[in-house]
Amino acid sequence: MNRERRQFYSTFLLLILAASLVLAYIVLRPFVDILIIGVVLATLFQPVHRKIAGLCGGRATPAALLTTVLIFSCLIIPVFVFLGALLAQGVQSVNALQTKLATIDFNALFSHEAVAPYLGWIQEHLPFLNIKKLALQADLLSLSKNAGQILLNSGTTIIGNVFVLTMNFVILIFVLFFLIRDGEAMLGYARYLLPLSTSQENRIFRQLDDVAKSVILGAFVIALAQGAAGGLGLFIVGIPPFFWGCMMGFASLIPVVGTAIIWLPVSIYLILTGQWQWGVFLIGWGAVVVSSIDSIIRPILMQNRSKMSTFWVFLSIIGGIKFFGALGILYGPLVLGFAMVMLSLYGEDYRHVLEERNVISAPASDAAPPKA
Repeated sequence: MNRERRQFYSTFLLLILAASLVLAYIVLRPFVDILIIGVVLATLFQPVHRKIAGLCGGRATPAALLTTVLIFSCLIIPVFVFLGALLAQGVQSVNALQTKLATIDFNALFSHEAVAPYLGWIQEHLPFLNIKKLALQADLLSLSKNAGQILLNSGTTIIGNVFVLTMNFVILIFVLFFLIRDGEAMLGYARYLLPLSTSQENRIFRQLDDVAKSVILGAFVIALAQGAAGGLGLFIVGIPPFFWGCMMGFASLIPVVGTAIIWLPVSIYLILTGQWQWGVFLIGWGAVVVSSIDSIIRPILMQNRSKMSTFWVFLSIIGGIKFFGALGILYGPLVLGFAMVMLSLYGEDYRHVLEERNVISAPASDAAPPKA
């Protein structure tokens, strides 16, 4: 085959390949989220599957079936039950908050002797901010009504799509079973098709694996622990713990402020309403117990995991949620982690070109951007 015919053949083959991949994406598009969730769950439970496979004498199908049953009985089903209970108590908590806000006399509250000195300090140093003229009650009521409407809409959507959820549930079981059983063979074929060196492939797959595990372990587990600790503190002071504890868990994903965005306003409310002992207790509980969980648990869970800083993880989660919806909590860090490892590979392969073009040596390790 001469050079021209070979070039024509290669171009034609690549065009057909591209067209087939586009058509395959169109067919599989409704199941992309399920496939990604299945891949992540299969990866996370791979060590468990190996142990089960050993107990099954190396038989792939029974081991994959038992692992799938274990995942759904210990993880997926409790998550669905949890979300249902969360929506129910969320609506109740928001309605109770609306009732409480409607009965509070903010003028009398601002005139209270315990609050007056602080308002005086604000008026003296921030004269442009006249708190007494702010429509706090109307704004807070509007905010709580909007939150309640969002919860109601979410519950209605879930109930209205029971058939779709059931179908996705069944499909996820099916996908997860085959990914657990044949995942290593699929990964081996993907490696064969990639025109990269073995070390580059290892780095890419290791980075994606580490990012997925760091998001699950470093974010969700810590959020669960802080939400549980925060809910216990709220229960002690007489605040409904389940919903607001869950909100505290979600708030733990926010850098710097974190869970304080929940327990600090509650503490201030308790102090202003005369329950200053409980307010001081909740401040101490939030600052010492809840906030310290992150600094204690994160280093244990994140050993040898992704080196992405909290700054990048936070931006990737927020951007992922904005673009992909709820699953952006996982997709955002995966996309950014993949981009980081590809930038790292690019910098290594074209180091000589970059150094020659910039007439400088490669940046020192402590000055270089974070490696993936």
